[in-house]
Amino acid sequence: MDIDLAIFRLNALSTLVAGGGAGGQGGAGNTDFLHTLLSARNAISSAPAAAGGATQSLFGSESARATALLAQLESSNAAFLQRYNARVSEIGDEAQVLTQLRARVTELGSASQGLANFSPSSADADIKSALQSFIARYNAWDAEFDPYFERGGKLEGNPAGDMARFSLRREVGSIFHGAGNGGFEQGLTDMGVQVTPDGQLKLDEAAFDAALGAHRSAAVQTLNNVATAFSDVATMLASDGHLLDRRIDNATRAVNWAASYQDSVEAEFGPGALGNRLRG
Repeated sequence: MDIDLAIFRLNALSTLVAGGGAGGQGGAGNTDFLHTLLSARNAISSAPAAAGGATQSLFGSESARATALLAQLESSNAAFLQRYNARVSEIGDEAQVLTQLRARVTELGSASQGLANFSPSSADADIKSALQSFIARYNAWDAEFDPYFERGGKLEGNPAGDMARFSLRREVGSIFHGAGNGGFEQGLTDMGVQVTPDGQLKLDEAAFDAALGAHRSAAVQTLNNVATAFSDVATMLASDGHLLDRRIDNATRAVNWAASYQDSVEAEFGPGALGNRLRG
């Protein structure tokens, strides 16, 4: 048994059980606690089998206290193991969801290219259909992943996920795809595309028809600008070595590492592990 490790863990546990604020009283309790552990361990390992009565007399109430404290430690180990396994599972879920998010970002980047294939001579119905298709794909992505970003969700506060979500939302609502780039001053907003409070896109068809009819070249150029910018951002977000990729890689490696050491963790913190070492 690694007695130093056991003493450290038991000392830490006794401090926590005492409430962490007992001052000198806690320190004295810890000293008695460790003395009991060492006495129990030495007696268990060195007492002759024939001296059962003498050993029982030696322990007395100290033996009962050691048993109770060991039970507390076993309970602490069980709680730690439960939290550890839960955290490993959370990291695995994070890697899975981020991988799915990365794939969807790539798909959205490709879908946005449907807005870049038009000229002023293109039919109104074709232009509107392409925009409606992109909006539908975007809204499906937003609805699919929105729950993961809510409080308690698997991507709450996740930097890689937050960056991907923010970046794509920024592109569809940006005014810089219009003014100074041959398009409408307010970008898609001037073409009847609105961003709802929950992050979804909504097309006002009457406003779109009016914009297309009044300034056809600007409307087509705005769509081309959006397609290029959105695709570029999506490609960057999903690229190898970018934040999303690194986060997935780190989470995957953490899960693989945990799997390779799971037997050791079970041996250290599993049921009866501490008692077996004390008696070993």
